[in-house]
Amino acid sequence: MIRRNFSGLLVPLLAALAPARARPQALPDGRLAGGTIDFAVQVSNAPNFTGHATVSEAAFTGADLAAVRGYAEVRVADMHTGIGLRDHHMRNAMEADSFPLVRFDLTGVTRDSTRADTVVATCRGRLTLHGQVHDVAAPCAVVVAGTSVDVAATFPVDMREYGIKPPTRFFGAVRVQPVVGITARLRFGAAPATAP
Repeated sequence: MIRRNFSGLLVPLLAALAPARARPQALPDGRLAGGTIDFAVQVSNAPNFTGHATVSEAAFTGADLAAVRGYAEVRVADMHTGIGLRDHHMRNAMEADSFPLVRFDLTGVTRDSTRADTVVATCRGRLTLHGQVHDVAAPCAVVVAGTSVDVAATFPVDMREYGIKPPTRFFGAVRVQPVVGITARLRFGAAPATAP
């Protein structure tokens, strides 16, 4: 697979990095200062669960909304749900050895509205997961403040569209539902402050 696979989940956010004002303003450094994705999974006949991963790599270019392009990647091996055996089943279903990365490539952004210091936008791009590539449109919230840009987006991913068979257990009595909710949060520019 071509260095892409599931964080995508994340860059849908990168895009809205447009200035919150009508007049152009310089964006901070487009290098990643920190990022995470969270995913929510529904299960029939068993408790639902959540998981998380650190964004391994991301960046953007462009100084205005129309020109912003970017990407974000998450390693499948970095995705954790809090239970080792469940993580093992998840990585098997995603065939992590063959498809180690999830990637989102941002191809365009449309500003929807501006509220105070927050730009609400729709980010469009390509999510590569399990060797399959599909177009994604995700609502994003972007805050440009000083030397940093914070981006957040939430969107669904249907595993079946990416050739992933949702796991079942106990002769099919327990089934993972195919649609997973993804929330991505990224910060570019200034790194978050650390405690002394």
